[in-house]
Amino acid sequence: MSKANRIRDKFRALVIGGLMLVSLLMMGLLSHQIFVAVSSQKQLVEGVLKDYSALAADEFTRRSAGIMYVGYLPMLRYLSRLEDDAPLPSSELFNWFEESEKLAQGLFRFSLQDQTMETSGLSPPKVVVQRLLVGAQVPYQGASQNSLIRSFNTKYDGTHYNFVYTKVASNLHNPTILGVWINNEAALNWLRWAVASTPLLPATLTQAKLENENVFVKLLSGKDVIYMQGDFHPDGPRVMRRFDNHEFVYGNMSLTLGIAPDVGPSLIIGGLPSARLPFVYGDLNIVFAGLWFIAAILMIIALVLIYRDQSLAFMRTDFVSRVSHELRTPLAQIIMFAQTLMLGRVRSDEERQRSLEVIDKEAQRLSHLVDNILQFSRIDRGLTKVNMVACLINPLVREMVDQFRVIMKEGQLEIISTVESSVEVMLDVDAFRQMFLNILDNAVKFSPMGEKIEVKLLDDRNGINLSIEDRGPGVPMRSRERIWDPYYRVHTDAKSAVGGTGIGLAIVRELARLQNLYVSMAQREGGGSKFMITINKKKLS
Repeated sequence: MSKANRIRDKFRALVIGGLMLVSLLMMGLLSHQIFVAVSSQKQLVEGVLKDYSALAADEFTRRSAGIMYVGYLPMLRYLSRLEDDAPLPSSELFNWFEESEKLAQGLFRFSLQDQTMETSGLSPPKVVVQRLLVGAQVPYQGASQNSLIRSFNTKYDGTHYNFVYTKVASNLHNPTILGVWINNEAALNWLRWAVASTPLLPATLTQAKLENENVFVKLLSGKDVIYMQGDFHPDGPRVMRRFDNHEFVYGNMSLTLGIAPDVGPSLIIGGLPSARLPFVYGDLNIVFAGLWFIAAILMIIALVLIYRDQSLAFMRTDFVSRVSHELRTPLAQIIMFAQTLMLGRVRSDEERQRSLEVIDKEAQRLSHLVDNILQFSRIDRGLTKVNMVACLINPLVREMVDQFRVIMKEGQLEIISTVESSVEVMLDVDAFRQMFLNILDNAVKFSPMGEKIEVKLLDDRNGINLSIEDRGPGVPMRSRERIWDPYYRVHTDAKSAVGGTGIGLAIVRELARLQNLYVSMAQREGGGSKFMITINKKKLS
């Protein structure tokens, strides 16, 4: 490959890599825009839900306070109009839904001057009464100091006690505290009715798309749940309210209220824009991380494919260069000795015979090289076919060894056989011959000058094994599988240049596959390589 072509290929690879990087950056920009769009939609929904939750919490507070103004305030007004020496009425006077459901469990009147207490109906435990009187005499601070109606909450022996009271001073020298001991069950029943009667948010505001079952409400007194409705959504927006004693008839309580996230889009006028990636809502970070991971993997795969394509192009170019060199050498020898004969420059019949032998040897070498190239071309296109026939394996191997022996020194090629001459096998003779010659040619190339090469034809219980052993440098463990790949060559010594095209062993493996033979390579004991062709006994004729 010329320098200009190499520069062009490198530039093309850089351009492709740059375009892929730009595509990745564009995908990142689009992903960011999608992230911003989906996040803004989510924030919009959360904001709307939070605003509606706050409005619903205010409505819940207003309704819960209604029992104070409708139920307990009239009681306190009635008590405040009584004379100081008049007895307290029975709590049975104050009913709500039914006669059996009393809003008050008991009434009390406490004289601050005399420190005396009068009760009607049930009386709370003495400990609770003591706490109540201590709390009632503490001056209120802040926003509650001007409140006429106040409440008190305490917990004793696992039970909540709630009171509402007011201070009256018909006699300046004898101020009195008048109050009601609240019936918790009746008050909660009233609260359930007040909440369930109509939606917490008006239908005109929500377009009648939000019912109370979509609203989560949890009312706590300390850590105890007093009232709860709806399903809790931990990921949804919610608001919290903390009630002081003077604000809530049920005592010192806290409210948590939230709206189900799935009804958020229906509460927005005009609705939300349709999501292009609806499945990312709620799992945005995970989805984008997965998409970026997939994009990175695809980019790495593309870069690997570009690298392999460049490597393959380089190997093909190198293959053409090696084939040209391999063709040039025998052609040069043939031309040189043919011209010597044509010009009559031989001095004896022995030189003439030697020239003819060289021409014949190089012609056979050239023919073998051309056969390999044609066979590899057919394999690459999937056009190779085999013609399996019965043949005598022992004579066939000896014939091929004898053909190769003429180009080697005396005694350099040795054959050892334990297979009888009458044993037949099913083979494609031409394909098997090409396999054998490729392996043997490989052994000759990598063997030191004059070293022996052994061909062994052995019969064992697994089948007939044909092995070719050389005493060359061997094949490193990491390359023993790659030597069967096209164009691959093992460079064990950078200083020794061994010729070859890099396709011989690839042809061997493919022809073996077509004939149902098994080829392998192992390290020879004492150094060198050992290539084996195994014919399974099931294939014997």
